[in-house]
Order: sequence, then structure tokens, then C-alpha cells
Amino acid sequence: MTRYTICFALCAALFCPVALFAQSVAKPKITNIPGGFFIEWDSPVDVAAVQLDKKMAGAVEMMFDVPSVDFIAKEIDVPPTPVSDPNMITALADYWIVRGKPERAIPLYESSLKKGELDEKKSVIFQNNLAMLYSQALGQHDKALEIVDKALATRKDNFTLLDTKGLIFLNSGKPAEAIPPLEDAVEFSCQQPIYCMHLAQAFLQDGREQPARKWFDQARPQLLDAAPNMGKENKAMFDALQQAIPPVGTQ
Repeated sequence: MTRYTICFALCAALFCPVALFAQSVAKPKITNIPGGFFIEWDSPVDVAAVQLDKKMAGAVEMMFDVPSVDFIAKEIDVPPTPVSDPNMITALADYWIVRGKPERAIPLYESSLKKGELDEKKSVIFQNNLAMLYSQALGQHDKALEIVDKALATRKDNFTLLDTKGLIFLNSGKPAEAIPPLEDAVEFSCQQPIYCMHLAQAFLQDGREQPARKWFDQARPQLLDAAPNMGKENKAMFDALQQAIPPVGTQ
């Protein structure tokens, strides 16, 4: 049989979250590793109808939330050290967001930013994602603006951060305030379609249909191609704009 090593942070969502290891199986060998644990069995173990052969790896954030590893956690004498690798933090944050628990992603980003060890690219990504989580998941728009403004203080032409600032204003019901940063995002991104769509939404919410149509019509052809792969929020915005601003001649 093929031997499996599974990164639990990435793959657990594929399994039934209430799956339980058989308590009767031989106790596995558990080894602490940086950012998690490594488990090895003497014989295969069934997990949600998926047979794992001897090995499974995972991260400490999973241990006390997933029932399938509860009894294993009790066997560990020294808890693993917290996850610190930026790529693993990103994976874990995505995992919690997909599972519908975005609030669990927030402390992952915050603790990593607090250490101040991220490179410039990762720092921007983490600040941007953290701001969006505070706005979309928790509705704490002022806190979200504080984070994004701090990031923009030294990166005034970063169109991703500018776009996020505009979306935070949209989330808080302030489309007029969303327009200036979204206009900057469109300019600095050389009119990338997704940012044009966000700007169109801001104009539409502000009751200015003419500029909303201008920006949405400009981006519409490329957005139609991209729509199947959009995230939930962007797809919902695209569908709403399609209905509110149909192509000329189709009304």
C-alpha cells in the first residue's frame, strides 16, 4: 500500500470534520516538529473512509478543534511550538476561512506581523488580508481602516491596499468615501478589470450610474471570462452589476 504523509492544515477540509480515529488502534508514535506534530502508526488507520498508511502530519492550530485528533493531543507531553512559517500561516488562515471561521485567521496574521520578521511582500499581504477580515468577517470597519492606512503610510501607490481601503468603505456603507481610493487603485493598476468593477460598484451605490456604466462596460468583457473563477464576494458583485447595468441594447 502507498504510504501517505498528509499536511492536515491543507487537507483536513477534504475529510469529514467529525471523523474519529478508532480508539482501539495501536498508539501512534508522536513527534513534535516546528509548527506542529508528526504521527506514525504501525498499521493503516481509517479516517472518514480514507485509509491512511502509517503517517499524518499537522499543525498545532488544528489539534484542539478537530475531533479526530483529540485523543492524540492528550498523548503529547510537550505541545508543539506555534506555527511561525509565513507560508504555513497563510495556509492555516485560508483553511479557517474556507471552514467558515475567519475569526480564527485573524490572530495568525496579527501574531506574525507583530514579530516584524516578514519580508515586504508578505507584510503587505498579511496587512491587506487582516484588514479585509476585520471588515468583512467582524464588521469592525474602523479597525480595518486603521490597519490599511498604516500599511499605506509607506506604500501610497500600492493598488491592492488602495482597493482594500475602498472595499472597506463600501462594506461600511460609505460609497462616496470609497471612490477616491478605488480611483487610485484603478490608476496605479493600469485599469485592471477587477478594480474597475469595484469602482463601478462604488459609483452605483453612490447613485452615479453614468460613471458606474463607464467603468463596468470597460471591464465587462474580461470580467465575463474571469467570472467562473471569481471569489464569492467578487462574483456576487459582478452578478449584481450585470443586473443593474446590463449591456447596451439588452434592456
